[in-house]
Amino acid sequence: MVSGDMEDGVAGAMPPRLRSGPSAASRVADMMLRAPQRIVLPIVGIGTVMLLLGYPLLSFLALAFFPHLFGQTGPGGILSLHSFGEALGSYNLRALLNSLWIGAGAGAIATTLGVWLSWLTTRTALPGRSLIEGAVWAILLLPSYFMAVGWQLLLAPGGLIDVPWAAALMVSPFGVMFVLGLKGIPFAYLTLVAAWQSLPEELDEAGRVHGCSARTRLRLSLGLLVPGLLAAFAMVYAESLADFGVASTLAAGANFPLATYAIYAALNAMPLNFSLAAANSWLLLSLVLPAVWLQTRVNRRAERYRVITGRARPPRRRRLSRPMSAGHLGAVAVVLILALGIPVFAAAAVSLVGDASKPFTLSNISLSHYADVFRLPEVFGALLYSVRMALVAAVCAIVLGLTLALALMRPSGLTRLLDWGLLTIMALPGLILAAGYIFAFNQPWLPLYGSSVALVMAYITGALPVTSRMLLGPVGQQHRNLQEAAAVHGLPASRRWLHIRLPLLATPLMFAFLLTASHIVFELPASELLYPAGSPPLAVALIAYLHGFNFETEAALQLTAIALVGGAVLVLRFAFSRLTPRAWQRLSTEPMT
Repeated sequence: MVSGDMEDGVAGAMPPRLRSGPSAASRVADMMLRAPQRIVLPIVGIGTVMLLLGYPLLSFLALAFFPHLFGQTGPGGILSLHSFGEALGSYNLRALLNSLWIGAGAGAIATTLGVWLSWLTTRTALPGRSLIEGAVWAILLLPSYFMAVGWQLLLAPGGLIDVPWAAALMVSPFGVMFVLGLKGIPFAYLTLVAAWQSLPEELDEAGRVHGCSARTRLRLSLGLLVPGLLAAFAMVYAESLADFGVASTLAAGANFPLATYAIYAALNAMPLNFSLAAANSWLLLSLVLPAVWLQTRVNRRAERYRVITGRARPPRRRRLSRPMSAGHLGAVAVVLILALGIPVFAAAAVSLVGDASKPFTLSNISLSHYADVFRLPEVFGALLYSVRMALVAAVCAIVLGLTLALALMRPSGLTRLLDWGLLTIMALPGLILAAGYIFAFNQPWLPLYGSSVALVMAYITGALPVTSRMLLGPVGQQHRNLQEAAAVHGLPASRRWLHIRLPLLATPLMFAFLLTASHIVFELPASELLYPAGSPPLAVALIAYLHGFNFETEAALQLTAIALVGGAVLVLRFAFSRLTPRAWQRLSTEPMT
């Protein structure tokens, strides 16, 4: 090692120009080289978002005010509010009000169950609590219409169980709200887990010192969770308003219109009523504003809920008595049976019925419907088409998502605009986005509607917010010194990506790809509105078989798709762990220092 005196001597012997660091000219040249990176990536990202989101969304929503835009035919003059008057008519207004109170009820159900389940997994030593989180992720990954169809197969007229009062209860507005509430559990749970973990142990100790009962301490803790509770409620409320799977299955079977189905009805009318669909979309978007305003107002006053200090300790897990543990485990089992068990059991039982005219008995069990899935081209073809589209869209979404993540790491006005666009996609119902694609890409200058290209573009747009945010953290952990050191040693940009950045991003890229592809396979709103004629995707085929009362084929195709997609995810995950270098996996999973 060189001592401090020697270092000072060496520094004093150096010429002043070298001792003072890079010259002004070199700094200017370095800034000129970095400027394109700070500008080009945000511009590319904004251009991509404008093409995939801005153009179709703005042109479609403008039809509510300009019904004759782009040569469309509609009532009124050049500027007219006639579409809003029609949207506030009997059917459309009823659908809008139904979505309002159903979304509020589903938010209350999911938030209540989410705060209870998150308390069990974060603050208690309940046996088997890790299974709760696994079940929550299973509910999150399965599409909403899977749960709704399961209840229909079980209780609808001609279903597995002939219980009139149960059928009347579930195939009703209450059943719609209940299913949406169960589907919203993961959003509330994942939000509130972090909120529970942020409450330090000192709060509970202070309550014990002052003689507060366990119920009082829990009530005080819930009071400090108000921001998390409101965030969970707002998220489930917005997701329930935007849901189309339950609206097109259970709600449609109960003759209970929701706002998303009213938009679909306007786009499925003869002739197409784009202006009415646009007005309904405006009204649906306006329903989300109260929840967003409430959450924003609470967040502005969030300093009153700040309880973490430098002395805060993580909370201890509470050991429950045997009767309490048994009671909680029984209640958790009931919730999981309602959310997962009944839909899976109903689909499995219906798919195994050999003769649909006879009841489900051991002598009537057959695998013929599963054989039809692989034997009939129109059945298995829907699954293969969705898999192909999902692979293409997932690869494109990962590439664009990584580009957007790199752009968001360079703070500027352009990146703030880009981030706002991605947040808009997250809050936008998928049906409205798909409706914008119908109109915007059915023009002479962009005749993409009716092709697989438009469908893949819609898939990519819906996946961009999730993929970009999944990669934003790993990209942000990479210090720029890595790139600078590699450049000093003469590594070109391609080798820097191959040997430095790609190994650090291997695991996040793999997980983002698997999550995006598995979600797109079962995607419904864009698939329903944009699929090419004669090539229905998986979700469209499932809904068509359901509406055609071909329950056996629908159930067999649904379970086959889930098994194949789940098996493919496990195989790819295993192949990644075996084929990629161990160093890549360690670098991708260990936090960078």
